Amino acid sequence: MGLIRRAASLAAVPVTTGARLAGAATATAFGADRDAVYAKATAASVETLTAALAKARGPALKFGQALAVFSSALPPEQAAQLTALTRLYEDAKPQPLKTLAKQLSDLPAGVVVEPEAIAAASLGQVHRATWTDGTQVAIKVQYADAPRVVKADMLQLRAMAPLVGRLLPTLDVKALVDEHATRLAEELNYTNEARWQEAFREAWADEGIVIPRVIFSTGTLLVTEWIGGTPFTALKDEPAHRRDAAGRQLARFCFWSPRLVGATHADPHPGNFRLLDDDRLAVLDFGSVADDSGLFTHLFSQTLILTAEGRDDEVLDVWRNAGLVAESTTTPQLIEMLDPDVRPYTREEFTFSREWLQTRSQQFQDPVQALQGASRLRFPPDYLLEHRAVMGTIALLCGLDSTVDFRTVMDGVGDDVPQPA
Repeated sequence: MGLIRRAASLAAVPVTTGARLAGAATATAFGADRDAVYAKATAASVETLTAALAKARGPALKFGQALAVFSSALPPEQAAQLTALTRLYEDAKPQPLKTLAKQLSDLPAGVVVEPEAIAAASLGQVHRATWTDGTQVAIKVQYADAPRVVKADMLQLRAMAPLVGRLLPTLDVKALVDEHATRLAEELNYTNEARWQEAFREAWADEGIVIPRVIFSTGTLLVTEWIGGTPFTALKDEPAHRRDAAGRQLARFCFWSPRLVGATHADPHPGNFRLLDDDRLAVLDFGSVADDSGLFTHLFSQTLILTAEGRDDEVLDVWRNAGLVAESTTTPQLIEMLDPDVRPYTREEFTFSREWLQTRSQQFQDPVQALQGASRLRFPPDYLLEHRAVMGTIALLCGLDSTVDFRTVMDGVGDDVPQPA
């Protein structure tokens, strides 16, 4: 979608939805049933918002996926629309190689780039290439207009903030938009991505996780070693022992990265993970990283462990210390609302399946739903990327239908973690 068209599409959202809500107010003033007219206007507004974010993809879609964390503050039908955004991944039409000539001119002489892109999104695309020494590499190149796309989308998202605030009144929308803008600025800097990729590679080098070496980087180019293997999207046809190996390694990578790196890979796209022939896990794309992470992972782990051991009062302490519940909240209230499913932790092995995911507690899928009725939730925006990583990992485990010794993997994750400055 062109820059002007995507801007127009997003700009129409607050205009049309504002008109609907104003119409609902007018209808109410003339005697219409207030709940009915506002419910109809809200439903139409959510549908318009969701469709526009999905169509725009890129920064707008990622913002919608962050909003989906709070979706169950809406009626079920509307929540389902917003939550559906989390299942969308970018799959854009690649640009011709000649349009990227300026960015590629920074490469050393002798690099041979294959003309067909192997992946594309709204801000850039990836090509396979041969480096000057014959090494097979992947080149991630940013589109020239990527900064303008981000700037334009953020202007429209800020204009939408009042509307989203009316639909999700428990959410600090401005803080969420600001956090989103900060993360997008980081993603546009491929030098920053290269730094994180090397940090993760060094931390996991002796732990059985393979992360491609960075060979060359600029602000708009990132060259890394080529990694083959079987993508997670194709593992459904692999033997159970291969899927189990992939699941165990994925769980280790997600839950232990905060301790080993001080950060979490925050883009749990199935295309970003490969299973190698020797059953090691390869991890790609470090454009989205949750820095100073560990707080949500700790919260997740501690809740499972303490609940499994019957230490419910300590669960309340953990949630209070995280600033997510009021001092007036009692232990029974919190445990009743959380109702955590501790089977993955209490069993020697646990099979993560799509059926289990569909029936499991809403505890971590939606913190708003979990705490509604106890307090006005304050879910800090800097928790969101780590929340996305943890829940995305759980979803990937279920998609693999993998059996994991989850308790063994998690042992130690729930220990005290340093608080970020």
